[in-house]
Amino acid sequence: MINVTERYAEHPRVRLRGRNAEQRILADALGDARSGRGASVLLTGAPGHGKTVLIDDARNTAGDFTVLHVAGVADEADFALSGLQRLLRPVEPALDRLSAPRRDLLREALTRGGVADTDRFALYTSLLELLSLIGAEQPLLLCVDDADLLDGASLDALAFVARRLTGTHVAAVFAACAGRGKPVGPRRTGAPEGVGRGEGADTALVPGVTEHVLAPLEDRAVHDVLTDRAPAHLASSVRAALVLAAHGNPAAVLGFLSALTTEQVQGDRPLPDPLPLTSRLRSAQLAPYRELPEETRRILLLAALAAEPRVHRLLDAAGGPGTSVATLEPAEERGLVRVDGDAVVFVDPLLRKAIAQGTPAGRLREAHRALAGVTDREYSPVEFARHTVCGADAPDAVLADDVASAARRAKRLEGPLPASHTNERAAALTPDPDERTCRLATASYEAYVAGDSARAARLLGQARPLAVSDRRRATVALIEAEFDMRDCNAIDAAERLYQVGRDLVPHDRNLALRALVRSADSASYAGDPVRHRKASDLAVPLVRPDDSASMRLIAAYLEGCTVSFRGDYVNSTPLLREAVRLSNEMNEPSEMVWAGICGLRLADTPYVRTITARAVEAARSRGEHSFVPSALAFLVFSEFWSGRFPSAAGTALTGLRSSRESGQSIWATQHLASLAMIAAIQGDVDTCRIRARAVTAQAGENSLGLPAALAAWALAVLELSRGNAAEAFFRLRSLVHAGPGHGHPTMRLLTAPHFVEAAVRMGETEWASASQAGYRGWADAVDSPSALALAARGDALLATGDEAADHFETALALHRACGDDDVEHARTQLLFGAFLRRARLPGRAREHLYDALETFERFGARLWVRQTRAELRAIGTAERSPEPPATGELTAQQQQIARLVAEGATNREVAAHMFISPRTVEHHLRGIFRKLNIRSRVDLARLLN
Repeated sequence: MINVTERYAEHPRVRLRGRNAEQRILADALGDARSGRGASVLLTGAPGHGKTVLIDDARNTAGDFTVLHVAGVADEADFALSGLQRLLRPVEPALDRLSAPRRDLLREALTRGGVADTDRFALYTSLLELLSLIGAEQPLLLCVDDADLLDGASLDALAFVARRLTGTHVAAVFAACAGRGKPVGPRRTGAPEGVGRGEGADTALVPGVTEHVLAPLEDRAVHDVLTDRAPAHLASSVRAALVLAAHGNPAAVLGFLSALTTEQVQGDRPLPDPLPLTSRLRSAQLAPYRELPEETRRILLLAALAAEPRVHRLLDAAGGPGTSVATLEPAEERGLVRVDGDAVVFVDPLLRKAIAQGTPAGRLREAHRALAGVTDREYSPVEFARHTVCGADAPDAVLADDVASAARRAKRLEGPLPASHTNERAAALTPDPDERTCRLATASYEAYVAGDSARAARLLGQARPLAVSDRRRATVALIEAEFDMRDCNAIDAAERLYQVGRDLVPHDRNLALRALVRSADSASYAGDPVRHRKASDLAVPLVRPDDSASMRLIAAYLEGCTVSFRGDYVNSTPLLREAVRLSNEMNEPSEMVWAGICGLRLADTPYVRTITARAVEAARSRGEHSFVPSALAFLVFSEFWSGRFPSAAGTALTGLRSSRESGQSIWATQHLASLAMIAAIQGDVDTCRIRARAVTAQAGENSLGLPAALAAWALAVLELSRGNAAEAFFRLRSLVHAGPGHGHPTMRLLTAPHFVEAAVRMGETEWASASQAGYRGWADAVDSPSALALAARGDALLATGDEAADHFETALALHRACGDDDVEHARTQLLFGAFLRRARLPGRAREHLYDALETFERFGARLWVRQTRAELRAIGTAERSPEPPATGELTAQQQQIARLVAEGATNREVAAHMFISPRTVEHHLRGIFRKLNIRSRVDLARLLN
């Protein structure tokens, strides 16, 4: 390639992303030039969309072409033929190949900057002949970048040539900003400005040449641009924010990236707000804006600053005489905005950023004050607060109070995160340090409740050094301790929250109660009844009979759990039921979670599922995302014990993701423990063990007795389902004496039915009897059919003969009355069937074993299916229905996918349900088809349905 540009250098190669269609167009143009057909192309698009990069790519891929390149320069736009002179200068010796008249005419024009009007046609045809002769020797590529900045005479000449390239070995590629017409400068020597551009004149930039408009890049392509240029440690949240702010503009996203510090790139510091455009891109965006009339620019500035620019509000804010919607017409004609009804829409969203960033501070404040004056603070409190703060010249107590009032309104209308931003703005206007501390602390807590832990920590860091009074320091300490509660050692968090609660008792009873209930919760997560009781003993006396239902629920919850921890189930049950009763009046997610914990202690699984589902819905609808992981954690309990395994797995995965996104490691550990239990029930040995090991490590680091006990229970259930009673016995026995951080008193109670079964199989009747006595006392106290059924099953395992059979029958009757514990019902049928087989009653055994087998197969509990079939074979009985071919070879995840697909779900629906990608679903389906020896989704539906 002979690259003869005015820069005399080959442009560095840049990898293009998302421009395959445009690259094909340019490749076709080069192909036409090689074959002697000639071609011309005009690329247009917004500044930063990649027009120059596309031209450079064409130059670098031109191969055997001679390349002539010129770029328009605004400073030379008034010099006729200056662009053409720069384009042809590298091939000036080729002029000698023209006939003398043509050569002299072209040289004179390039030297003097024009020719007489009567010689223009001759000049243009001479140029066409010159370029054709050059192309005849070696294909020629003409590249005209920034054509809208080229002088008018040069553009006219090149447009004339571009329309006549058929039959030549020349390709012409023009690039220009979208919406730009012909330059306004003189079209020929001596002509006054604007000649040839009268009314009705064709203002297309290059008439007769096909125009291709570059659309904004798809998000995926912008991600690829970042991948090519960003450092390896770019945080995913930062990447997503940059892509969103760029609006498909690759130059913008790279400019944003270059403006970040290392801490911002890693996500350790907040990003600039707004993200700054580079000066070059901002100037390009503002070029047509600065050509507009002053009044139109003022309206566009107001529109750029308004959250939702409405014509009537902008006109009210402008307030000038004679200002009307017609004031926007110049901007509409230039394609900068369009008016849809009452809304003003910027065609390129980046123009809004450019206008705001390119306007002096004084004019910005004036515009914000004008907008604050026309914004309804009742219905748009966040926007009112933003304009008020941005329009203020200095801290102002009155304005700060107005913004704080707007923050309270914003919380009711839009949720905690907008309220947090508004309270932060109120703090910025507040001159009093103590009041500023209060508003910063409030903003921090609201950000935390919304799930934005990084923002919450930053705001709390600003509030901490400003706290002077004991009450303010205690309030800041409470918020900080609540942060730590969900991401630090549970025992340390319990101690810290207890201390904060004790400090708050003289100042604020409500805040003291909140600190103490959180302390008790942390102690409960750790499995520490002593610290739980200490917090409860200080908190309960703070609540009076005439206090709100919320405070009375907390008191009943704390006292009921404390008494239950002591094993006094008779006296704890009324307290727990009182908390459940009071929950009917509750709307706060945290209060509904506490009620759900009471429901678990009462073995009321349907209630737990209802109240925790309400808590999840309330947290999401109110924007209080930090409460979602805890609500989901207790919803999972109710789902997997009632046999809703696909739903439970999806809930736990959602909770795990939500926990990690909001920085709540203790709930991430809890959800992972729940997933280990689900894997155990479904017989997925490897998955259960991997998850349980991870839980044990994380629980040990943060003293989390609850998930540690659940993980141990999962492994015990797994061993029981494999027929390894000894391993199950030792695992569950280790929980009996496990201290805080390693076990949990409530989990010791809930594991009793499995412990009794394992102990009986091992011949450890003393251990079994002791555990059964405690469980029987609890079941009788709560009077729950599901708990009573498991207690009757334990009695049956410890009894013999007809007495055992009677207890089994009682257990089955209670299971049927409950109707919401299918897995345990099937396990009771399995145990009863095995008992009847040993009692030489095969007919009765067969009935129970068949029912158990059907349930286990329905839920995909593979190892229990295997045990049940073994019992059926032992009595010499064939199974009622053939086993689906090779389904036992599927992993638990494959079984779940197979069931969903068999029910008619698409790959995308399965992916959404299981929080995996559609590509992963497709991969698993291929494995399912191979293992089951089938070919289609229809075959799978027939097989499983």
